[in-house]
Amino acid sequence: MRLLVTGASGFLGKNLLLSLPKETDLTAVYFRSTEFRAFLRTTGLAHVRAVRADLSQPEGVEAVVAEGPFDACVFLAANGDPALSVEQPALDLASNCATLVNFLERCSLGTLVFLSSGAVYDGLRGAVSSDSCPRPRLPYAVSKLAAERYVEHFRSRGKVGRAVVVRFFGAYGPHEPPRKVYTKLVRRFGIQRGRRFTIRGDGQNLIDAMYVTDAVRALRMILDDPPTDRPVFDLCSGRPLTLTELVVRAASAFGVVPEIAYEGEVPEHIEFRSVDRTMADHFGFAPTVELEAGLRLLHDHLRASS
Repeated sequence: MRLLVTGASGFLGKNLLLSLPKETDLTAVYFRSTEFRAFLRTTGLAHVRAVRADLSQPEGVEAVVAEGPFDACVFLAANGDPALSVEQPALDLASNCATLVNFLERCSLGTLVFLSSGAVYDGLRGAVSSDSCPRPRLPYAVSKLAAERYVEHFRSRGKVGRAVVVRFFGAYGPHEPPRKVYTKLVRRFGIQRGRRFTIRGDGQNLIDAMYVTDAVRALRMILDDPPTDRPVFDLCSGRPLTLTELVVRAASAFGVVPEIAYEGEVPEHIEFRSVDRTMADHFGFAPTVELEAGLRLLHDHLRASS
């Protein structure tokens, strides 16, 4: 299989590349990163064809198409910061939606796995699934939901043979951005041995992330056997915590009693939890890395890379 991964220099992209067999015929697209090629060299991924391309521009897509044809694509290219979408909605729309449209206008695929977000349920409360009717207001969620509909449009036109939309609720682990809460927690409690941690907002937002090795294992299952009867479904741990609960458990994992402060507001209020069983029923998938074990693994990675 000739596989294309867009957004390959991001957190999830790097971990997906590391998980794939060395014999995979693999093209990885990146744009802004200045260290991606060095990452490939130092992690045993020299066999990966790296293409630097701006997918928002026709010439960028043409540079990628020239490396094809491709049997399948995992489309990860996106704005990864929901908070940024509030300040720069046009940039978010271009990153999350226009790049996808520009790409699919010019590239045909046998299989497309498009990574959407659980954020599309913005504004809903309680149990949600792909059967829910999202009406988000957060720009990040709006652009992700629009991108989902474009995937269906291009599939119906025959540009994509099989297409699945994965509403991903998040992951944590090695290579995640320093701004992510899990890295902040590990640095504060596990490395600095501090007690005080400040949460933006009231701490009641729900977070439902899995360790990244579980996430990429799930993505590979989806890539190998995309479900034909569920073109849109959720990928989550199914065990959401409030941010306050997460901080308390993270501190406890490192033997620390936290002192929690709260300040400011957050742009999204996550009060929903997924009850979608597609991953369990179709793939027999369930995350295997418990939170405390995952935090210790992230701690070891941060120590080793510092």
